[in-house]
Amino acid sequence: MAKAVIDDAYLRHFFALEDDEEGKAECEKIRAKLERLQFSHGQDICRIDDEPDGMYFLESGTCAVLDRDGEQINIMQEGQYFGEYGVLSGARRLSTVRSVGRTVVYRLNGPDMMEILSGRPNLIGEFMKRVYAQVSRKHSQLLKLSQIRRGILQSPKNQVPMSLKAMVLLYGILAVVMAAGLLLIPRGYGGPVFLLPLVVMIVHALVTKRTVESLAVGGVFAAALLLRNGLTGSYTDALIEAVTDADNAVTVLIMSLMGGLISLIEASGAVTAFQKLAERRIKTRRGALFGTLGIMAVTAIDDGLNMLCAAVSVRPSADEQRIPREHTSFLLSFLPRTLCSLMPFSLWGIFVIGSIGLGVSGEGANAFCSAIPFNFFTVLTIIAGVLFCFGRLPRTKTLRRAEQRVESGGELWPADSERFQPQDELTFWGALRNLLVPVVVLAVTSLAIRSIWVHSLVLDSACGLVATLLILFFFYCGQRIMSPEQFAEHLISGIQGMVLPNVLYLMTMCFSSLLKQEDMASFFESALLALGSAAALIPAVLFLSFTLLTVALGSSWAMFVIGFPVAIHMATLGGLHLPLCIGAICAAGLAGEMNCVFTSDAFSVGSAIGCNPRTVLSVRMPYSLFFTGASLLLYVIAGFIF
Repeated sequence: MAKAVIDDAYLRHFFALEDDEEGKAECEKIRAKLERLQFSHGQDICRIDDEPDGMYFLESGTCAVLDRDGEQINIMQEGQYFGEYGVLSGARRLSTVRSVGRTVVYRLNGPDMMEILSGRPNLIGEFMKRVYAQVSRKHSQLLKLSQIRRGILQSPKNQVPMSLKAMVLLYGILAVVMAAGLLLIPRGYGGPVFLLPLVVMIVHALVTKRTVESLAVGGVFAAALLLRNGLTGSYTDALIEAVTDADNAVTVLIMSLMGGLISLIEASGAVTAFQKLAERRIKTRRGALFGTLGIMAVTAIDDGLNMLCAAVSVRPSADEQRIPREHTSFLLSFLPRTLCSLMPFSLWGIFVIGSIGLGVSGEGANAFCSAIPFNFFTVLTIIAGVLFCFGRLPRTKTLRRAEQRVESGGELWPADSERFQPQDELTFWGALRNLLVPVVVLAVTSLAIRSIWVHSLVLDSACGLVATLLILFFFYCGQRIMSPEQFAEHLISGIQGMVLPNVLYLMTMCFSSLLKQEDMASFFESALLALGSAAALIPAVLFLSFTLLTVALGSSWAMFVIGFPVAIHMATLGGLHLPLCIGAICAAGLAGEMNCVFTSDAFSVGSAIGCNPRTVLSVRMPYSLFFTGASLLLYVIAGFIF
């Protein structure tokens, strides 16, 4: 006989009962009030607009949740519950719940449910919170995960307030360094002044693991050395110049609209769009791995979106095929961002094109596309991902241990992963069209709109995004997925989610502009002349140097704005292959984030698939170090060829 799902342990946990004699007695009273009901295939357990007769606990089987038009909008498995909203609110049923196959449920009548709650006042608040959050919990979880990305440092120690002693020590040292620099370096000094604020920023990032603060510290110091209007006055002037720059404003607009588009796609339920297809098509381990890769490739307009789509849609099929979570984490750790790095209209591509435009004004998109074959880290990672799906990539010790654990009948996830398991809840089945239409429309309109007007192939992401959002308004609202007011709310929410990346971009633009004004270009010109015949090593030096800078900052986005002008300037001066140098910076951003242990990626992946983030890191690091070393060797070779 199968073990009961709605057992005493379930009830004690659900109703927050203590595991003592009093709790056991209360549990027995609740169990006595439960009515066991059995339904055959196609029977309705409750119907839309019916008066609420109680809440239900699903003991076995599957139930479909239908809307007023009879369309399936959710599905429930054993252990889940429904019907509580009507009892608590007094409202009529909002949907029909129909048995799929044979199901067994336990019904707790409305008066009995309210009696249990009224007898336990301390439970009411927590129960109400759980009840009203159930339907939206998955969407809220996915939105939360979608916001903790983009390479911002997430050091655990920064979650604890600083002590007064630590603050005095840290900022006291900074004050001394800045004062010494202002006193000892005269205005108009011809040496490499830019190195001092750059070093201060890097050291501060390594010590504090706070990217935005480190950029502010470096920017304030650089502005004070250059403008000599005091710390705050100089930096304010420099920030105003960065914010009012037309090219910067265009990039901020595009990134903001892209954030809104991604928020709308997620709100449409499209994150789960591939789940039905995956469950129907995936029948093998290899199929599950390739399915993960394929979904990420199709949705590569944003690394967070494609990671969530793949994780949510393929996870049930991967679990059915007994694939260890560590194996899935390999693909989800490496491929989301690297696949996006191939797409000029992805959020990653938009940021990079804007950064490249600092050195090649108006040619950022063309330079980005020409550099794709020379982004060796991306090329190696994608090749490794395909080999991994075929089972041809050598396994590390962590992956071999995971295979042994699962083969011996153990859990699919490693130890200490329980709190990262996805919530067992209602699943909203998103429609594929609601995901694919905006992706296709964005790609087509970004290339077509401006090209038609100027009779030449031009990539214009701003025009593409505006057109896509306009079409999406009628597409989503016409399907009654959301109201016009909700469309606006989701759009604004997505724009708000881009505040930190936009601030990071503008602060780095400001810092980069200050470094250029402090004769950074002259320094690299002198260094290039000193290298002589060894100039062919510059692409490799660029890759290694800016990989280390990304590791220090924990953010490729902060590095790009500094790295691209340097690479373009050196390539122009030395007659080097420009796409190779740009590709080296693109690769350095990816390699740096993969080798940094403080970014939020491991937590995002772990929470999406149900795996301890420490294990996600242990899977990723050996491969990322190898890909970085191999990329460095390729840049050495390519420097002598091109």
